[in-house]
Amino acid sequence: MPSDDPSSTSQSPPPSSGRAGALVVRPTAGPLADDVHMQRLWLSLQQRQWRSLVLVGASKGVGTLVAANQLAKIAWWYTGQPSAVFDMRDLSLRLLEHQLREMAANLHGAERVFIAVRSTSENPTAAPLARAADSAVLCVQLGKTDAKSAQKTLEVIGRDHFIGTILVSAEDSAAEPPPFDGAAERRRGNGNGDGADG
Repeated sequence: MPSDDPSSTSQSPPPSSGRAGALVVRPTAGPLADDVHMQRLWLSLQQRQWRSLVLVGASKGVGTLVAANQLAKIAWWYTGQPSAVFDMRDLSLRLLEHQLREMAANLHGAERVFIAVRSTSENPTAAPLARAADSAVLCVQLGKTDAKSAQKTLEVIGRDHFIGTILVSAEDSAAEPPPFDGAAERRRGNGNGDGADG
């Protein structure tokens, strides 16, 4: 029996075959059924047919993962099909091609795929990931996103690839971890560097 808790979800670990890195989201309750704002948001995202949607931060520090998870819940509720969320915010260039293949394979098992990436100024892999998805949404935050950064993001990815903009809260952005800093990890002695012991 479904729970009455609007935040209740059942998150199944992805099967071992070709779904690594994805979280399949299946809400057990319909928190969005009567939310007119969410219904309008969902309908606005349907102006173009898509199965993969990337959420791009418009500028440094703007969170995208919370919004991706929320959209996955909305998608499941309105389509009745499971949705997968890929957290690609800290994807390295070395793993880009591998992850693009993983995302393509995941489309066979989920109705919708949502990909969270950082801004193009924070992670260069955001642009090819965004272009590989069917469509993109720009995530902005009041007081943090400046028009120049948003404009540059639109130009780098391609303005016609975007189907909308989502305003994310400062709390959502603050809840996300900062970008991975491999150099800082090596300085602390946690990486694969040749640090000498004393």
